[in-house]
Amino acid sequence: MPTGNSMRHRRFNARQLSAVLLVASIGSLAACNQDQLLTVPTPDVVLPENLTGASVLPNAYAAAIGDFQVAYAGSGGNVTGTFGSTEGLVIMSGMLSDELLNAETFPTRLEVDRRATKEVNSTMLAIFQLAQRARATAELVAGSYAQFEPANPNRAEVLALAGFTYILFAEDYCNGVPSSRINADGTFTYGDPQTGTQLLTNAVAKFDSAITLATAAGSGGATALNLARIGKGRALLDLNNPVAAAAAVAAVPSTFVYNINHDENTPRQYNGVYTFTVTSKRFTVADKEGGNGINFVTTNDPRVPVVRTTTGFDASTPFYRTPKYTSLAQSPSRGAPTPLALGTEARLIEAENALRAGDAVTFLAKLNDARVNAKTYSDAPVPPAALTPILVTDLPADDIGRQNLLFRERAYDLYLTSHRLGDLRRLIKQYTRNAETVFPTGAYNPLGAAAGNNYGPDVNLPIPFEETNNPQYKACIDRSA
Repeated sequence: MPTGNSMRHRRFNARQLSAVLLVASIGSLAACNQDQLLTVPTPDVVLPENLTGASVLPNAYAAAIGDFQVAYAGSGGNVTGTFGSTEGLVIMSGMLSDELLNAETFPTRLEVDRRATKEVNSTMLAIFQLAQRARATAELVAGSYAQFEPANPNRAEVLALAGFTYILFAEDYCNGVPSSRINADGTFTYGDPQTGTQLLTNAVAKFDSAITLATAAGSGGATALNLARIGKGRALLDLNNPVAAAAAVAAVPSTFVYNINHDENTPRQYNGVYTFTVTSKRFTVADKEGGNGINFVTTNDPRVPVVRTTTGFDASTPFYRTPKYTSLAQSPSRGAPTPLALGTEARLIEAENALRAGDAVTFLAKLNDARVNAKTYSDAPVPPAALTPILVTDLPADDIGRQNLLFRERAYDLYLTSHRLGDLRRLIKQYTRNAETVFPTGAYNPLGAAAGNNYGPDVNLPIPFEETNNPQYKACIDRSA
């Protein structure tokens, strides 16, 4: 089965890369404490001056992947000199949607789960900054490959990762996300606020470039090619172009998997989902959250099996974890991978196109192709039973029922991979659902720290107030889906 990057690429990050040239004469990094050795005065960015010559490209490649890992999947700590354990967008988008329920007391996380996030939320400031860093590092490293090794398939992979950062900004945040850049002399070019459509259009352009480069690389570019194809399909689906989205992913094998890998090597490399759901019991698998949420717990689908423990960090909320990131087959669990792009997502994109076209036969066939190849999980040594196919008699007769079936299949197959929030927003934008029939609503978790409160109106995350330091930015353009 084709897979993505390997664990060895986690040994460097953007903070470390900016110091590589300074410590090259010291000796083998493997024998040193990297977090202490590679501390630098300006840890937030990789400067262009540090990416001179082809010899630095392997470390630059690792930095791009490592920064994406922390922003997307989170970590167990030691991310930078400022941030400790980091939730990542997988968790926080899962909180705003119906995938996770807060089971602790931090008010900044409760705000997200309650759909009432303030612009001055410190938790979300850190995550936004890390996501912007991942974007900037990927774009900078892709530029260095273009200069020194333009035919290297790693260039295509890094370009694709940059494209995914634009997707995540478009799916998770309000309209108006800016994309600033650092120049060769250390100054900044401040970015203008961009709508979701603009961000997604930029993403498609990056995926197109990655597809061209990966195709030219032949077999060596196969992983980057399929990664970029899925990214392009996802962006086009967000742009409400299912026909083009289905065409973009048609050649992706159903068995394809691109994982963001984690490792036991340092806390920065830990799987953030494991850190916050198993180690500290901050977030529990949600079940029918706010009345509208999917019953992830009680269905016990093998794609999202659950294990009941005691209570969460707040000592009140019943706690459920999913073996998706803690399976006995993934030992140690802090190194369990986080999927970013799956061949089964390609089939689900094709299924949605068939649904929109009124082709029930293809719709059912693509759903079942995804089910046959879906990743399943278990704590038991014996693998879980295979998913049974959906029969013709199982298909709802009306369009609304079939839409619900599609989005339910997507919810299980893509659970905790930062897809669900974008899907809920698409149900509003593309399928004309009312937000309060899609997102959790009504009284908030009656057993938790915020009992007595109601859900707010948020359908996305706000851009942190600190972005107003950017003279081009004033506020979210709007908070609509």
